[in-house]
Amino acid sequence: MEENLIKIKDVINDFFNKAGIIDFEIKTIEATAGGSLNVSLSVQDASLYIGEGGKNIGAFEAVLRLLIKKQLGEAFFLRLDINNYRSSKEESLKELAKKAARRARFYKQPVTLEAMSAYNRRIIHAELAAHPDIKTESTGEGLQRRVVIKFVE
Repeated sequence: MEENLIKIKDVINDFFNKAGIIDFEIKTIEATAGGSLNVSLSVQDASLYIGEGGKNIGAFEAVLRLLIKKQLGEAFFLRLDINNYRSSKEESLKELAKKAARRARFYKQPVTLEAMSAYNRRIIHAELAAHPDIKTESTGEGLQRRVVIKFVE
């Protein structure tokens, strides 16, 4: 795997250099037990590369996945983080989940969160899964899908 990580680092460097992005640094590339890759970058003017709601990060991920598959001959799930944007977002989602669970317990009423992506909903579900008195479910369709947090007596 170490050899693959070096090749993946080269693919990422080539991609960003050819895209004209020269003010970046690869902070970490690590393989997880599930076979996915976590890549953390540091760049100047990060908002341009992150995009609204992290959409540009998603686009970079998609292109990098294809390039890595083409170069190495195998597909990896790639999670790209730029200037710790996703890590910070994940932490704030976990805090939101905890606050909503406290509210559901206190008022004994369901708490409906704002619409969010499947990935963000999964973070909420995972954060509250260990709480036996809290149940989470996703409701709605498409872009209006949201998490409902319920107190279970």
